[in-house]
Amino acid sequence: MNKNEIANNIVKESLTDALFSLMSKKEFNDIAITELSEKAGVSRLSFYRNFDSKEDIIKKWITNTTDNFLKESDISYKNDSTKDYFIKLFTHLEKYKNESYLIYKANLFNLLKNEFDNKLINLHQKEYENYKSYFIAGGIFNVYYFWLINGSKESPKELANKMVDLLEK
Repeated sequence: MNKNEIANNIVKESLTDALFSLMSKKEFNDIAITELSEKAGVSRLSFYRNFDSKEDIIKKWITNTTDNFLKESDISYKNDSTKDYFIKLFTHLEKYKNESYLIYKANLFNLLKNEFDNKLINLHQKEYENYKSYFIAGGIFNVYYFWLINGSKESPKELANKMVDLLEK
């Protein structure tokens, strides 16, 4: 990676961190690009060089987080036991529950849903026919959504057990 790429990555990370920090204090729609840039310690020009909008920051964060998880976890519904699959997935989702909740509060949860559909359906299409892939992706997403908006009380292992119980009945 050259110096420009490293500098660009630092700018992107700074803007992403600043956006989530601001979202924890105020409404997403009330965050101005100037305020975001100042919080990140970068210029407005740097913002627009890297992102098209605040939503674009969220989209890229979701994609990067998901891609990194898929690379690092080697998760597979076919190769992992059902319980292990859900433990891996919900452990990952729990790690980012604060950011996900901020995305939910900003009425941008559809961005997470789109990523879920995109990645899980593509991941499972090789293993299952389309209806089953969509069923799995939608069911997992809705369990995650319910867990998140209800205070994330269960551990990943408890959620995995609930999912396994659902599937076995």
